[in-house]
Amino acid sequence: MPCRITVLFSDGQEVETLVADAEIARFTHSSAHQWLGREFEEAGCVPSNPMGKLLAADKILSLAKTRTRAVYESASPWVRDFFAATAAALDAPVVTINLIDHTLGY
Repeated sequence: MPCRITVLFSDGQEVETLVADAEIARFTHSSAHQWLGREFEEAGCVPSNPMGKLLAADKILSLAKTRTRAVYESASPWVRDFFAATAAALDAPVVTINLIDHTLGY
């Protein structure tokens, strides 16, 4: 099932993309979580709750904040992997990454 992902930025702008089944299929649910976790650590992200479990939503939101809108508009390999891993981890047809409110909707 394809996934439409929208990233909302603090200036009110947004980037929307449709992640195709073939892109999502590059990740299993488990490998998507592993990729997100690895990227989270490499980016130097800090868990929002150091006492609790690190959820996929935390990884996705924190990683999304590490890149600029221009990066998302470029469709770089990292962005394609990020969107595909997000779609595979959440298994939802629509995902909204809201960097204004630091929320994830799916």
